[in-house]
Amino acid sequence: MCSMRYLILVLKDYSYPFLDRMLKDVRRTGTEVIPFLVSEGRMIAEDGSGDGDALIDGMLFADRREQSFIVTDCAEGTDAAMRNSIGFVFMEGAAERDASDTGVSDEEYPDVSSAQCIIQGFDEVDAGFLIKMYERFHHLPWTILETDRLILREMTVDDVDRLYEIYSGPGITEFTEPLYEERQQEIQYTKDYIRNMYEFCGYGLWLVIEKDGDEAGRIVGRAGITGREGYDEAELGYVIEASRQRRGYASEACRAIIGYARDTLDMSGLNCFVYPENEASLKLCKLLGFEYIEDVLISGRNMNRYHLDLSLSDKGDNT
Repeated sequence: MCSMRYLILVLKDYSYPFLDRMLKDVRRTGTEVIPFLVSEGRMIAEDGSGDGDALIDGMLFADRREQSFIVTDCAEGTDAAMRNSIGFVFMEGAAERDASDTGVSDEEYPDVSSAQCIIQGFDEVDAGFLIKMYERFHHLPWTILETDRLILREMTVDDVDRLYEIYSGPGITEFTEPLYEERQQEIQYTKDYIRNMYEFCGYGLWLVIEKDGDEAGRIVGRAGITGREGYDEAELGYVIEASRQRRGYASEACRAIIGYARDTLDMSGLNCFVYPENEASLKLCKLLGFEYIEDVLISGRNMNRYHLDLSLSDKGDNT
């Protein structure tokens, strides 16, 4: 798995507020910052020793491109990123000023169609944000949350076999929709899910992974936030493998997810749909602060809908 080792700056303006703070944070991760200044259409190395286009396109970066990411505010940077298949974040400030000052047409505006993100400033940009953008470009799974005992991260196609092991456990599919019988169908579903949920919606069901112990790194279930047709608010869901139940993993993961939905995703509420005979999940819903709303019919089976108002949820209870 590749990781971000080099952050390349291709900027016309180095006086942006909070830029220095962001770079200090990036350097603390061990990532090397490589700055280029763009002036009069020419990209120049920080020390003035070489032409930026030649350095980025040349052998200096030939073995580093996969580990590089670009932050830029101009066409020279976007061109360098796309030419070398390097992911990039685009800062609108300088380009907007140029367009305003010189009457640049839309056709001449930098091509930002391939940008991982367009930012308005560096006040909320840190190393973690840039690493996530780098990971999105390389289709690497994000680590979403960590609790005392668990890690929640996005799933990959490589995790499908482990999920089949979990879902084949006793009682798992009694109250949870099973995986596809055909492994290839599940693989395709996973690929589509990663693209449509993680990369487009920004949330979904994540893997629940043990952090410590003899089997640290073991996937023990899934938990997260999904949508359900006919309901405006998202739904909290989870499944924990049979051998790891009654350890408080579901409660620990769901509390963290509730805090994430409220504080990071700015959601106002969450639903939870539970079969009336699923006593363990009914108990967990009430423990998490969900309130019964109504009975609903889903896929021919009766379910209880519970709801949590996140605007009334205390941060200290769920994070």
